[in-house]
Amino acid sequence: MSLGQRLRRLREERGLTLAQVAAAARISVSHLSAIENETRRNPSFHIVARLARVYGVPMDSLVEDEGKKAVAQPAASRGLEGPPTSYVEMARRLAEADALSHPARLLEVIAALLREREQAYEARQVDAPSAESPPGSTISEPPARTSEGERRAASAREGAEEED
Repeated sequence: MSLGQRLRRLREERGLTLAQVAAAARISVSHLSAIENETRRNPSFHIVARLARVYGVPMDSLVEDEGKKAVAQPAASRGLEGPPTSYVEMARRLAEADALSHPARLLEVIAALLREREQAYEARQVDAPSAESPPGSTISEPPARTSEGERRAASAREGAEEED
């Protein structure tokens, strides 16, 4: 079942109108209708999160089938290097941490996910040496670490703590 179909089913099960849901999610009726009718196939993360809150369901339940489709499709054909469910995983983590309402948490969750992806990347590089490397060798230097995201997350945390 697609995201649009799932959203329509939830709305109808709850006896809500397009106008009621759109107002609660702070989007236009035409935008919600387009999502449900699948003429707008890729709504933003924020809109999906708002709709999940309106319906009182976990966000990953709305995008579950799409995540499974991504797993079934080879990474090369999707043009992705990372884990196939990274979008779904990030959405789940952000929703669990209520990160959309708290910028410091948002940056913490994203920084943690990026660290995990970097570690997974480094592990793959060590486990699977490139074709140019002689047999039995390993990559001696991992890619340079990007800590800009971590610095920003720490700065945002400090700023949020000062505001409290």
